[in-house]
Amino acid sequence: MTISINSYNLMNPISRTTSLSSQSSNSLGANPSLFSKFVSRSKPYEQYIKTAATGIINFLKSAQDMQASAQKLMQKDNSSFQARTAESSDSKKVTATASAGAASKTYEVKVNAIATSQTNNGTFLSKADPSVVSKGTNQFNITIGGKTTKISAFISDNDTNDQALTKLKDAVNAAKTGVTASIVTDDKTGNKKLELSSDKTGTDQAFEAEDITGNAMMATGVQNATKLASNASYSVNGGATQTSQSNTIDLEKGKATATLMAPSMEAVKIQIKPDEDKVIAQVKDLVLSYNTMHNRLKEAGGVMNSSVRKNIESLFSSSTYERIGIHRNGDGTLKLDEEQLKKSLTSNFEQTTKAISGNYGLADRLSSAAERYNEVPASSLLNSKARQVQQFAMYQSSMQMAMPTQASGWVLNSLY
Repeated sequence: MTISINSYNLMNPISRTTSLSSQSSNSLGANPSLFSKFVSRSKPYEQYIKTAATGIINFLKSAQDMQASAQKLMQKDNSSFQARTAESSDSKKVTATASAGAASKTYEVKVNAIATSQTNNGTFLSKADPSVVSKGTNQFNITIGGKTTKISAFISDNDTNDQALTKLKDAVNAAKTGVTASIVTDDKTGNKKLELSSDKTGTDQAFEAEDITGNAMMATGVQNATKLASNASYSVNGGATQTSQSNTIDLEKGKATATLMAPSMEAVKIQIKPDEDKVIAQVKDLVLSYNTMHNRLKEAGGVMNSSVRKNIESLFSSSTYERIGIHRNGDGTLKLDEEQLKKSLTSNFEQTTKAISGNYGLADRLSSAAERYNEVPASSLLNSKARQVQQFAMYQSSMQMAMPTQASGWVLNSLY
């Protein structure tokens, strides 16, 4: 909602086309001293109107900001109350992640073996020596996941081993078969070798490299596997042994997953729980936005209806909020005891959630209050004194319309 209020809209002045009787107009225009006195007295009321409008605008803007903060806590899917953390008793063996809405639960994961990818390591070759790979076009197949891809690389007469290995690496990677080629350099000798590795783990990702034309695979030594592909083996909560092509296993229908890092002698505990830090941060933001609104309300106290402040402060009449760490200061602002809120979240998460973000909870009550103030006419928020000034401003506006054209224009220009 965009606030667009000016001082004259706030005070509801009558239309500029309104005029008094010709008798009033003539008598005012015929008495210059009365006219000057009238104009000089109009300035304080004009300033009062502008001050009132500014106060109301600032209050309504801060109420909108508070409402936005409250509504973040009320979102069903993205609220901080839905956020989860995953803690591992041994992150070197098993790590875990949890997404919004995952069940608060503890899992025990025992790792028998982790899944591995296949690796074919070649033979170290002197990089500056003439290529051991056949000159001309070399063709070879890479078969993975039941699919065979033919790959070609052209080796020139003057190519060195370094150049030939680079051409083979680039050809394999350009084919995007699921096997990646790389060149490994010996730190001591500077010699180089070709290495082929499957991109994914598991036996389904085992591959074969076989020459068709030329000797690229045989000459570089990458025909045979030096590390075989294997599946992960694990159990959860003492259940039956399971296998997986991947080291990432599902714990709760995609909402919680564990990654197997290394075999474990004992089960690793994975604890999925609410992200208390995110909840505290979002509640803190709500408290700050409420205090800003309360301060804007206090600043507008000279023109604001006292019932507005009473209604807002009555929202905290329940002792429930004090028990979870939200206290009201003597001046009406709020103070958040983060440690107390954290203890409440830990000991009774469901009840704390309802008190803050549930139906008729704190966020809901504050959002509804802000909505009411944004729906009513701004002038209805004024106190009795401000309303009296409003009535006088309307009378002034009527008097201005009754003045002679030249004098009336001068007064209106001074106000606008």
